[in-house]
Amino acid sequence: MEFNFAPVITYFPTLIKGVGATLLIGLVVALLSIIGGQIVAVITLYTRKAVNWPLRFFIWLFMTTPLLLQLYFLYFGLGQWVLIPAVAVGVLGLGFHYMAYNADIFLATIKSVSKGQYEASRSLGFGHVATLFHIILPQAFYRAIPQLGNNMIIMVKDISVLSAIGIAELVYLSQYAISVTFRPFEFYITIAVIYYFINILMESGQSWVERRAAARR
Repeated sequence: MEFNFAPVITYFPTLIKGVGATLLIGLVVALLSIIGGQIVAVITLYTRKAVNWPLRFFIWLFMTTPLLLQLYFLYFGLGQWVLIPAVAVGVLGLGFHYMAYNADIFLATIKSVSKGQYEASRSLGFGHVATLFHIILPQAFYRAIPQLGNNMIIMVKDISVLSAIGIAELVYLSQYAISVTFRPFEFYITIAVIYYFINILMESGQSWVERRAAARR
């Protein structure tokens, strides 16, 4: 068997476009899932059952069903009645999926903040909302950083699933190149190396953020 990486070099600009699309989608999904996860956690903890039980069901639903099934439901299921662009489905699908996981993390870290700090803040004249935003949530966020970072690393790799609904991320574009060149081994090895370097960069970034967060405590 002969290895020929010349086609990989030829299509490398195409793969770079896929990397760019993957990272851009990852950034949007990270913001959506982290901010949304905090909102869901706060509403779940501090509202009545009539409101928080549906949110708990949302968390349970997205954590217990496969990501690919969720994407198919949004794209092909809802697509029978509402035409949603594939990119929007991908961002929303991944965003809701990881929003549920991040909400579960924030539920735990918010509960881990001492109730005494809440009571002390209220005794100093802070309102309920001000106490949440200035005292409770910052501490909960810092405590959640290691788990959030791990989730985001996994999420970037899960973006490859979006190739199933035709989004031109790294795996989808590599499949196109393979269909033209008939060199699957070389392309798959190259993609694996690219994902490895992305993973290393994200782990380094996570370590930097954790050090900064530890210094601010």
